[in-house]
Amino acid sequence: MATIEDLPVERTPVLVVGGSMVGLTLSLLLAHHGLKQCITVEKHPSTAIQPRAAVFMPRSMLVYRELGLYDELRIESQKHFDERAGVFEVESLAGNIKRTFLANINEGIENTSPVMRLFLEQWDFEPILRRNAIQLGSDLRYSTKLLDFHEHPKGVTAIVQNLENGRKYIIESKYLVGCDGARSRVRSHLNIPLRTRGILSRSASIYFNMDVTRFLSEKNYTGVIYVNTEVLSAFFRFNKTGKEGFLVVMSYGERGHPESRHPADNMTLQKAAEILRVAVGADTEFEITHIGKWDTVTDLAEELIHGRVMLAGDAAHNIPPQGGFGGNTGIQDAHNLGFKLAAVCKEEANPDLLRSYQEERFPVCEKTISQVFARYVERSAPELDTPENNVEQKIPDWIIELGYRYHSRALMTDSLGNVLEDPATAVARPGSMAHHVIISTVDGRHRDVPIANLLGTAFVVVAGSDGEPWESAVHAVNIDQNKPPLPKLKIHRISKQSQFYDRYGVGKSGAVLIRPDAFVAWSTKELPVATVNGDVPSVQQPKVERILRDVMRRILCLNQ
Repeated sequence: MATIEDLPVERTPVLVVGGSMVGLTLSLLLAHHGLKQCITVEKHPSTAIQPRAAVFMPRSMLVYRELGLYDELRIESQKHFDERAGVFEVESLAGNIKRTFLANINEGIENTSPVMRLFLEQWDFEPILRRNAIQLGSDLRYSTKLLDFHEHPKGVTAIVQNLENGRKYIIESKYLVGCDGARSRVRSHLNIPLRTRGILSRSASIYFNMDVTRFLSEKNYTGVIYVNTEVLSAFFRFNKTGKEGFLVVMSYGERGHPESRHPADNMTLQKAAEILRVAVGADTEFEITHIGKWDTVTDLAEELIHGRVMLAGDAAHNIPPQGGFGGNTGIQDAHNLGFKLAAVCKEEANPDLLRSYQEERFPVCEKTISQVFARYVERSAPELDTPENNVEQKIPDWIIELGYRYHSRALMTDSLGNVLEDPATAVARPGSMAHHVIISTVDGRHRDVPIANLLGTAFVVVAGSDGEPWESAVHAVNIDQNKPPLPKLKIHRISKQSQFYDRYGVGKSGAVLIRPDAFVAWSTKELPVATVNGDVPSVQQPKVERILRDVMRRILCLNQ
């Protein structure tokens, strides 16, 4: 019998375990930031075979906009869904509307984002990611299972198996990222504990073919439709045709009774058909095509990084579906990790930079889970609104999506303060997401475009109209021969007439440094000036260069 020493060995900078939505996004981002041929292994033979994820939020769409995919994804969404759909609660599909949670999922979004929320199913979405990841140079290996791994001072040794031919081999990587879902083998191997409220519901997803157009056209609503009765808590999602969709069942039976919150237990086709009839509230023909069973939980891994191994997506946090934050939170994990892993593997940053993943993402994930639990209670389990459950007051979706903040060693921040801020009114400061604003640049290359057009490929200095010394400083830093070399910077100066100055709290000679993940790392209101021998205060160019160089070294943890 072959021993581990006999197995063939392959090498890669980063091994991604899990090739679904989050793993594919991370693979794309690593390649986008210049880390080609990272290997992704996925035990399933292909991408998603069930619809699954529904709402993709503006922050996620900004990530895909950076990758050049937003327009394609929006076109794909428009084929199947109404992008002005809403979220409602009804007595039954044939009954009356009881409440409106969101009349239009994109109402007012243009004030805070250059992109929209999209309804999109994973079986349409993931093939687009897969095709583009391969084109960028990612090495995606389906029907390949992680068997075991161990860390050592120089990296991670993983044993994997091709499930089609049984071949086993070793992959040596500098880092490993577990994007392998709620039952993460990676997390389990590391014995990382979870913060959890336990199982809230043993839930079921009932997929079906059913013509419900007469119910939808009469009420003029589409999107996500919650059904709450004395015996049923569930929600529908239909595509644009109104002829196929699924029903997610959170509870069925006497409200408040423990058994009612476990509808997946002993689920049969007969029981699923019974539940569908209650949810529809009228006689109609249907065909059940699939039943999925899963646990609704609010789990968060205590450690998002353990040595050279990181967790992302459902492997790091398992979030109820109310509000659609689960997959989106995983995409944001990947966005935070992608440029950091690339910088470290290219030796442009100290490995200590990766510790900022825990510092930045954990508080945001924790807050998101608390807010989703509030939505779960409101929409599906009001009996859980008790003092001991400490249900938070609900914060608007768009603030959670676009207003979360970071504080870490990779940012020039003094403290975190509130995890959330209003992205429509707050001044963007270190730790803030780059707030949406329309800008024009002094050189005329960008006229009346979102600031997002300048971001996503590099560290970017955005300076005021009188910020010529910052241009010189960027040039000086970029031609430095110091070891290790700093990542190349880009710079743009904003024209005098712009909301940029108020939204970012800088003057005409000030500047902000924005990371590749579109978070403000540092800012200064004005250029530094000095008075020499009583002369008129003037800008000292070497000092400007030194400031910028020192800031870059600090946020890349090169001063550690």
